[in-house]
Amino acid sequence: MILFRFLPLFLIQKCNSFSYGLKNILMRGYSAVLVVALLILLSACNNGGGSSIDDNDRLVVAMPTFGEFTFLPWNGSTGRKLYLDPIYSYLLYIDPENGELLPGIAQSWEVSEDGKTHTLHLRQGLQFQQGWGEITSTDIQFSIEQMIAPEAIAGPSSVLRRTIQEVRAPDPYKVEIELSIPDVDFIRGYLSNGQSLMIVSKSYFEAVGQEQANNQPIGSGAYEISEYDKDVSITLRLRGDRENLWRTSPDFQEIHFLAAPEEFTRVAMLKTGEADLAPVNFDSINVIERSDLQVTFVPRNWTPVVRLGGLTERYNNPEVPWSNQLVRLAMNYAIDKQVIIDSIFHGRGVVAGTDTPSRGLVNIEGFAYDPDKAKELLREAGYPQGFSMRLKTFTTSPGAELPIVAQAVALYWEAVGINVSIEPTNWAGLRSAWITGNATDVAWTHRGFPFTTPLAGLQTSNYSDSLFSTFADNITDDYLDRIGEELDPGQRQELVMELANYLRDMGSIVFIGHIDEPYGASKKVGHWPTINEQTTNLDLIERANLD
Repeated sequence: MILFRFLPLFLIQKCNSFSYGLKNILMRGYSAVLVVALLILLSACNNGGGSSIDDNDRLVVAMPTFGEFTFLPWNGSTGRKLYLDPIYSYLLYIDPENGELLPGIAQSWEVSEDGKTHTLHLRQGLQFQQGWGEITSTDIQFSIEQMIAPEAIAGPSSVLRRTIQEVRAPDPYKVEIELSIPDVDFIRGYLSNGQSLMIVSKSYFEAVGQEQANNQPIGSGAYEISEYDKDVSITLRLRGDRENLWRTSPDFQEIHFLAAPEEFTRVAMLKTGEADLAPVNFDSINVIERSDLQVTFVPRNWTPVVRLGGLTERYNNPEVPWSNQLVRLAMNYAIDKQVIIDSIFHGRGVVAGTDTPSRGLVNIEGFAYDPDKAKELLREAGYPQGFSMRLKTFTTSPGAELPIVAQAVALYWEAVGINVSIEPTNWAGLRSAWITGNATDVAWTHRGFPFTTPLAGLQTSNYSDSLFSTFADNITDDYLDRIGEELDPGQRQELVMELANYLRDMGSIVFIGHIDEPYGASKKVGHWPTINEQTTNLDLIERANLD
């Protein structure tokens, strides 16, 4: 049989993700004889066949989704950061201990008095992987210009297109970013590892073209891509030129990512030792701890919300019931957010009045639970019998609990007359519909991130020009312009709070809570200095002493 000629190669490629390899084989209709042969030869995997990396030197991470499964900073969503961040480097980093900015590719920086010109001075001698040369200002300029190109779809792209006027590279180690509007916090807000502006080699991209640069990415991080099986697995290995490691010297030689959309699969992988790290539901915590494994929390890492389509000037739909502010307020009052936090998230959170747990915004007061007031508001809005609607939901990371949140929200809404049809979907499909105006008649569960600055979060969600805006009007745009122009820190924060309270009072979305994100971890995983702005820094995970 011709298939058996390729069986050893197949096993080598699949050893690290055998469970999913076997699942895919069965789904694709291969013969039972081939499946039996694979089971017989599985011992090759267990005995280290197909890999020269010792298990103690490999960190295996199970992820609910790989998102778009793309590898350039500007051609996909923020959820890819977990596997992109070890490949690439950032201009600056956020200190996991105190939240302060740390030098990265940029060793120093300054801002002009008017908040428009941001100058960065680069380290000298930092090298891209595989001999693609030193990082210089032209690589920074190129990466930023790609991030703001019309076709870029990364989270911050649309806001940066509006904000950045020009990027200059006056000498090899100096970058100047000129903004069209002032923003004294721009460097922290958009250039650190709390965002998605990773630095790409211009010479490599231009030499091989976009397709190859995406398929085989070259960065300056500690790891380079070794192999991948689309939507199944990604393997990163320490860069071959170890002498050019500059930010960290990782404890693990390899990071192996496996797609595991189902919660029970991720938990089983942790219990059997197939995975060392995985986001888990709160209901799985006791099971994991009883299995003598660890649970670690990323504090205030996300905010579950329900976003409402059709509420921006670009994608407006006056026909949906929630185009009426009274309906939006009713939808908020109808839900007991504290019960959701206590039951679904085991009390690891606080009721939210914003869609981002960014510093300075977590204390905005949320809506009290008042179903009688919700019914009264619906009557006043002209919906005494309620209405019917569609609610889309999906799993992501963070956000494994979103489908459960959707069910809870639907029950509360049905109690006040809002009949909900829940529609499971996936993030990639929903994201595409959202940014192309094809989600104006539906609501969807989503997660808000703790952006690096309050302004960065508000610009993403509430600027009319933002791809990911779900509520924007002349008032939000005016506030955001004034915040950007305000150079006094106290006045700036006052404007931020005024805007956040306006968005809460308008019922701009359905707020739930600011939540800690739990990860199950094997005994192999020691200290993980991630940041609350994003789940990242896998390259800084310490290997535990197992002696």
